[in-house]
Amino acid sequence: MKRRILTATGPGGAFTVKGQVAKALSALLSAGERGVTALEVNSWAYRLGAYVHTLRHDCGLSIETVREPHDGGWHARYVLRSPVTMGEALA
Repeated sequence: MKRRILTATGPGGAFTVKGQVAKALSALLSAGERGVTALEVNSWAYRLGAYVHTLRHDCGLSIETVREPHDGGWHARYVLRSPVTMGEALA
């Protein structure tokens, strides 16, 4: 199986992400203001928080963490705040 490779342009310029990080970026872009939670992408994003960390620190993207309370605690909803233009998707 080929790994997904995605090129995009963000506030810091062009960048490339691969695999699950590329899928996470695609999900954040598709969700828009609604954002995404780990539960909403649990069929493939087993470590959504880690993918978001990579997008923040390696790609320089601004991704807001919104705490949504529920019985027993809270969960995170991630909302992409940086303007990102999708480039080419490979594989």
